[in-house]
Amino acid sequence: MSERRALLIVNADDFGLTEGTNAAIVRAHGAGIVTSTSLLANGGAFDQAVAAARKRPSLDVGLHLTLTEGFPVAPIDEIPALLAANGELPLSNQPFARALASGRLPIAQIRREFEAQAAKVADSGLKPSHIDGHKYIHLLPGITAIAAEIARRFAIPVMRVPHHLVDAPSRMGRLPGLAVMAALGKVAAPVARRAGLRTTDHTLGFVDTGHLDRAALERLLRTTRAGTTELLCHPADRSPALDHLLARGYRWIAGYDFEAETSALSSPEARAFAEQAGWQLGTFREKG
Repeated sequence: MSERRALLIVNADDFGLTEGTNAAIVRAHGAGIVTSTSLLANGGAFDQAVAAARKRPSLDVGLHLTLTEGFPVAPIDEIPALLAANGELPLSNQPFARALASGRLPIAQIRREFEAQAAKVADSGLKPSHIDGHKYIHLLPGITAIAAEIARRFAIPVMRVPHHLVDAPSRMGRLPGLAVMAALGKVAAPVARRAGLRTTDHTLGFVDTGHLDRAALERLLRTTRAGTTELLCHPADRSPALDHLLARGYRWIAGYDFEAETSALSSPEARAFAEQAGWQLGTFREKG
């Protein structure tokens, strides 16, 4: 077998969530190692994120589908089964996991909301190169096929399917989640293939995201892997908007060390380390 290049895509999730998130992602792209990002269509700083992306064509942008946190994009009277009692999307994926288990997953309404999110990004003038899900919602059985359908309809060629997770067990509390993610990825992979979507060969960062300081980053990148590897990350600048989200119940950010992760990802030394290790930094548009 001929030797393949080791392409590394460093993808920052939650573009558009807050202005501080946008600022950190832009900085980590310009000065550091981030090559790609995933855009939340219902994010509070969506318009600012779109404007920032337009000024930086080298920053690859994908669609970050979500069924949680904040207001939906579709009209609320068309998706009542997706909403919490306050009229917003729920704060976790648990309602959808329970609906799946009971055979009551609101497929048509999920499709409608995903369509609205994809259309909003397309109407902004951006052309997403990849599709994935906030809190990995697109990997939930029954939802993966909808995400794949949306990808094909909007000519998005790549889907995040973490079916080859290669994280080290550095944070033991996340190992159960890692096992679940690997299992969901194995189920989602053939769905993506049948839809004609491409996926990466490896996924890094699930265990360390939120705590991806310089030491963790170098540990993950010390060994190259042939093919295409996506490194997940969540850079963000702490801000009143981010703290407000935390106060409202966005618990997934509660333990994140945003300062350390953003600093590591924004460092020119991180880019030099990756390149010296043998990685070729790139984007989903270069995924063969």
